[in-house]
Amino acid sequence: MKALKTIISVAVLFWGLQLNAQNTSPEPVSGKAVVKDYIAKNLVYPEADLEQGNGGKVVVGLHIDKDGIGSNYTVKSTFSEAAAPIALNLVKTILWTPALRNGIPTECVHEYEIDFNAKSYKRHWKKRQRIVPPLTLEADTSNQVFEYKQLDEVARPYFANGGNIANYIYSNLKYPAEAKEREIQGTVRLSFTIEKDGSIANIFVVNSVGGGCDNEAIRLMQETVWLPAERHGKYVRSRNMQDITFNIGNRNFQDGNSY
Repeated sequence: MKALKTIISVAVLFWGLQLNAQNTSPEPVSGKAVVKDYIAKNLVYPEADLEQGNGGKVVVGLHIDKDGIGSNYTVKSTFSEAAAPIALNLVKTILWTPALRNGIPTECVHEYEIDFNAKSYKRHWKKRQRIVPPLTLEADTSNQVFEYKQLDEVARPYFANGGNIANYIYSNLKYPAEAKEREIQGTVRLSFTIEKDGSIANIFVVNSVGGGCDNEAIRLMQETVWLPAERHGKYVRSRNMQDITFNIGNRNFQDGNSY
């Protein structure tokens, strides 16, 4: 009898763990760490709060449908009225993987917090320079993300770091030590959105290489700046793809050697 009870207990525990694994909250498609970096790079601190050292959290509520599309954005709480619209606009750019219930995508109500820390903000921008592309048009007020093929060729996003994207990658790629040691090579394909202000959001790996190459590809893309796509005379959000190839036969710009 004791053995039977033990078996039943183990079975119930296993079933509970399986059920729990099939029930998850929505997550940003980029993952928490990449979204955190995106917010740090694109958050603009309210000037008065920054001068006074004020900080705190802004909690944004939203509805996420079974396809991961967000809507009904509202500020649930904020430490500063000036910070509320900044946080709201950032959360609106995040794309989501939907919540799961019994392994099936489902809609849900969700909350996302953005932390404003004056000391961290000053420390971050003391070491960096904010690059803002020259924008001359109004931004589209809808939150729609257009596919690349939906845009006219002349209205597609334009790489604004100087030169072209291929030269940028070639000049700045650092071959990961693990990949070099294990002789890993291949092409990482990234999906991402170019936002209405030219910033890069929602980066995720479509084709993985491993050995640190995925992270290096994301780092390279995070540092890019773009002129956003245009549609009907306004800047719009667009979804894009970029391949970044890691080839051991190419020059390694981390240490200046060739492999």
